[in-house]
Amino acid sequence: MPKIDLSPALVHLRVSPLAADWVDRALPLVRGLRSDLSLREWRAYCAPFLDGTDSACGLECVIDEKDYLIGLAGYRARPDIRHGRVLAVDPFVAADLYGRNLAARMLLARLDALADRNQCDAIHISYEAADGTLPLRPGNTYDRMSAMGYRVDSLRLCKQLRLAV
Repeated sequence: MPKIDLSPALVHLRVSPLAADWVDRALPLVRGLRSDLSLREWRAYCAPFLDGTDSACGLECVIDEKDYLIGLAGYRARPDIRHGRVLAVDPFVAADLYGRNLAARMLLARLDALADRNQCDAIHISYEAADGTLPLRPGNTYDRMSAMGYRVDSLRLCKQLRLAV
């Protein structure tokens, strides 16, 4: 599996678990995914990640040298019928302030490490659909579901780390 390059140019950024007292500071970043998200809804969403009862879930953030949050990923290790144990990631948001997707690259490297620590066979990252469509239509099932009122809500990307047993 190829490693993500985290050269010395990235030294001014750091990745760490989101501390409870930083939850409010993360809201503007997460509003990039859902602009109408209230602070109360965001706090409620974060609570299970931060309560300490499940070591296989958490929120990771990328912080720049001025202590601004520029990336965030929520994760949960869970079973998956297709890929075995997966690190399910949602939300995943990273601001590209430096023109090289540094925050995203750092989050992806952290997710690789978390997947390894949690003995995951794959990583699933869900992206919110911007316009309710996919670039390629998956066929008749999609057409039927679309006609019944279903719409694309997100796109899931999968990185297989090892074959599930």
